[in-house]
Amino acid sequence: MTNDEAQVMLDTDILNQLSGASIEERIAVIELLLQSLKNELIQNRESLAEPTNRPHRPAFGFMQGTGSIHGDIVSPAVPESDWEVLQ
Repeated sequence: MTNDEAQVMLDTDILNQLSGASIEERIAVIELLLQSLKNELIQNRESLAEPTNRPHRPAFGFMQGTGSIHGDIVSPAVPESDWEVLQ
């Protein structure tokens, strides 16, 4: 965003007041804006961190005991003559 685009977005009265303000006053305005943004970010994070109704499941081992072994693989499912890599 260019400086001109940013000025168009701001109210003209506010821009006129800020252009005549001292460096300290402009820094104070910036600090107030940053604090406001930080507070909004914290509120957004808190609302996202609210617990949901989903049960917690562990990242690993949650399918333990659900599989079964029916036997060993002792030969390929198709004959070796069908394998493209061997031709």
